[in-house]
Amino acid sequence: MMKTLTALLAVTLLNNPITAQDISLGNPSIEGPPKAGNVPYPWIRAFESPDTQPGYYGISLPASNGKTYAGFILGKRWEEGIFQQLPTPMKAGSYYQVSFDLAFPPKYDTLTLCTGTLAIYGSNSTTEKGDMLWQSGTFNHESWTRYTASFRPEKEYAYILFVPYLPPSCGAKQFTGALIDNISSKLAQVPELRFEQQPTCKGKSTGAIKVIPTGGQPPYSYHWQHGPSTSHLKGLSEGAYTVTVNSANGTSVSRTVNVDAYTLNAKAVPKEPLCHGDANGSLALKPLNGIAPYLYGLGNEVIFQGDSIFSSLRAGTYTFGVADAVGCEMRARTILPEPASLELKNVKLHHVSCTETMDGHIILHISGGTPPYAYSLNHGQWQTDSSFGRLDAGQYQIKVKDQHNCAVAGEVNIIRYIRECAVFMPNAFSPNGDGVNDVFRAKVHDDVHDFRLAVYNRWGELVFESREPESGWDGTFKGQPANTEVYAWVLTYTDSRQQARKQTGSVTLIR
Repeated sequence: MMKTLTALLAVTLLNNPITAQDISLGNPSIEGPPKAGNVPYPWIRAFESPDTQPGYYGISLPASNGKTYAGFILGKRWEEGIFQQLPTPMKAGSYYQVSFDLAFPPKYDTLTLCTGTLAIYGSNSTTEKGDMLWQSGTFNHESWTRYTASFRPEKEYAYILFVPYLPPSCGAKQFTGALIDNISSKLAQVPELRFEQQPTCKGKSTGAIKVIPTGGQPPYSYHWQHGPSTSHLKGLSEGAYTVTVNSANGTSVSRTVNVDAYTLNAKAVPKEPLCHGDANGSLALKPLNGIAPYLYGLGNEVIFQGDSIFSSLRAGTYTFGVADAVGCEMRARTILPEPASLELKNVKLHHVSCTETMDGHIILHISGGTPPYAYSLNHGQWQTDSSFGRLDAGQYQIKVKDQHNCAVAGEVNIIRYIRECAVFMPNAFSPNGDGVNDVFRAKVHDDVHDFRLAVYNRWGELVFESREPESGWDGTFKGQPANTEVYAWVLTYTDSRQQARKQTGSVTLIR
């Protein structure tokens, strides 16, 4: 996915721009008396014996500039070249250009040369080559041809060295060589180029490129492969654009910049209404790419505005749009959800058990809304427990609210059973699955607590135990149907008068 773009993207194609520094070269045309085995000042012979030509070892080519030039050869065990100490060392990270004329001598003295080559090295001693900065590649032209070498030293070097090299196309016992003349008068620093690039909207021409040169020597001139001779191009479509920047020191550099195309994308972040049916939701539109600043719109007929948040919305499906600074637009649809309607899903009532108690009970089951919920009975205090107990018979107003104060209300009626307060136990049950008398349990007509029902077989084994009045024995023991027989039971509890009670008896299991 394309990253979010600022109004202009800066793209540095050459790193570490350095302040301009042209380095002069002494005697660039290598002028001096022709001499075998040496070169004129300030040039220094490198390793073996370069020659000041023409006139020696069968070399008669006239100089391309002035009267003399240098010639040298290289073999596996023989190496010649020329050094010069620079008045100012080459700086690490600077980008330099130097031009010169080269020619190939097919024969040098008694040697037949394999090909012509030249390499440039940066060094800090005349006893070693140092680090290679540039190679010519092989050449076989016997007349002078102009070359321009561009290089960026990784370290600072006090000397520059011109020397042939042995390419893979030559055998180990062969020689290469070169004639060199008319070297430019300086190592000219090449401009560093930084580009500010604005991508284009897909299918449109909204891109832009601005080239910012540093280093070299201003003023600069610009030549685009397609476009005007300015530092800034606008209205560009997707594609590659090549510019050549010429410096006043005679150097030039060409670079290609891609104008990328993008399709504007944005998302809608919903904030749902607080309650079902409310009109207080919102949509926040967030661009995922494109060029700021943006405009935003909502609705089938999008009218753009600067505010990215649309409020006071009901739940539903909405069309939204975003436009960026260069007119790239997008449309999409999104859904603004809402919470489910808050509902009293179920109300469980426990009526007052008997004439002398007050054990009515209400348990509320809620769905929808936004938890947590709060509950109130007869306009009393709010509580987090959905259960209300110790109630007398009567009409009760219930109210529930959620986290956002969405509310639902209802009314229930608790009745009192007019009967003796007691606990009764059946004397038989038939767990055959017919839905009638399938479970052995207490019939509690009282407000009891500390309840325990235990059932034993004829050998005194405990086959069932419960501490909840609503829970009963289903006629199984250790996961298997219990035998048809008579079982003893013991029931203990505390009644509504706070008296401890114990009842015993027997029950027949019938199948």
